[in-house]
Amino acid sequence: MKRQRGVTVVGMIFIAGLTVFAAIIGIKLVPAYIEYATVVNHLREIARSPDARSASAGDIRTMFNKRVQIDSINAVTGDDIEVEKDGSEIVLRTRYSTRIKLFGNLSACLDFAASSGN
Repeated sequence: MKRQRGVTVVGMIFIAGLTVFAAIIGIKLVPAYIEYATVVNHLREIARSPDARSASAGDIRTMFNKRVQIDSINAVTGDDIEVEKDGSEIVLRTRYSTRIKLFGNLSACLDFAASSGN
């Protein structure tokens, strides 16, 4: 008699359940990381902009507010941006947290630190 190999029905259901669970969490968390990448992109664009080199910190925050308004980003505003001028270079930094409701009373809290440097 040959010994059977493979996954049982219970094992297959368990694997499918874990896969669906991971996919649901991934689908809910990916937009936060896309938003973070957009914030970093805006910070880098503003820091490299010739207009920002001669602008005040308030003007730079206004530039950032206009950009995030277009992209509908609500996690960060211009008031959250730290502006550091080092000679002719500008470094913009921000730290923020995002809370994402997963299901029921379970939420994920993601902390981000975005910078225009490097």
